[in-house]
Amino acid sequence: MTTPVSLTSTKMNLGLRQTENWIDDVLLPRANALGRLHFCVCLPYPLLPLGVRRFGKTGLTTGAQNVWCEAGAVTGEVSAGLLAEIGCTHVMVGHAERRRLFAEDDRLVARKARAASAAGLTPVICVGEQERAGRTETVTQVRRQASTALRDLPAGAAAVVLYEPAWAIGSAQTAEPHQAAAVLSALQQETPGHVNPTLLYGGAVTAGTYSSLRRLAPWDGVALGRAAQDAAMLDDVLGELLEPARP
Repeated sequence: MTTPVSLTSTKMNLGLRQTENWIDDVLLPRANALGRLHFCVCLPYPLLPLGVRRFGKTGLTTGAQNVWCEAGAVTGEVSAGLLAEIGCTHVMVGHAERRRLFAEDDRLVARKARAASAAGLTPVICVGEQERAGRTETVTQVRRQASTALRDLPAGAAAVVLYEPAWAIGSAQTAEPHQAAAVLSALQQETPGHVNPTLLYGGAVTAGTYSSLRRLAPWDGVALGRAAQDAAMLDDVLGELLEPARP
């Protein structure tokens, strides 16, 4: 069994000093373990150079939380080329909060994913239902979101698809494993033949979440929220994620 993949996003939750302390006190002491997970830390724009400097050759990488998709004088936006130039490796597109607050639709998310890929970044394509729904409705929504973003990526492009139900974000509830398994199956079926994305689950992930999901479906890994910022919780999750890879 291959080692899982993982990432986190701090959103707007941490300031400069808090981010420095978190990186130095929580992440870097666990760099060997996190590096085995190809752990990517998605930070707000002003903190990206900090992440690039701090992570260096630790095996951790730095990602952005958003990107703009066209050239030109677009005040307040950041291009994929600039993100790549400063050392980012990944960028999130289509997060549920941006879909809800800024009315980002599937077509715009697809344009952002394509721009990221063209600049040499790995797009983290976020998909998921806004409200709790039945299996059929959930699968239909996620399949549409993912296929729209994946189909225009260049052949062989690296990509991550992160299934994160909006209702699970910031809560203590994860998706029901059988329903999540149905979503994964749909994502695998919907993936066009010219790309091979990494498929992750996110949303209230704690110790035990990955094992519960993995018993029913071959998820490639999980995205962490609060578990990445609490040293004890992170240790528990790391132990679980790395256990399958031990000889």
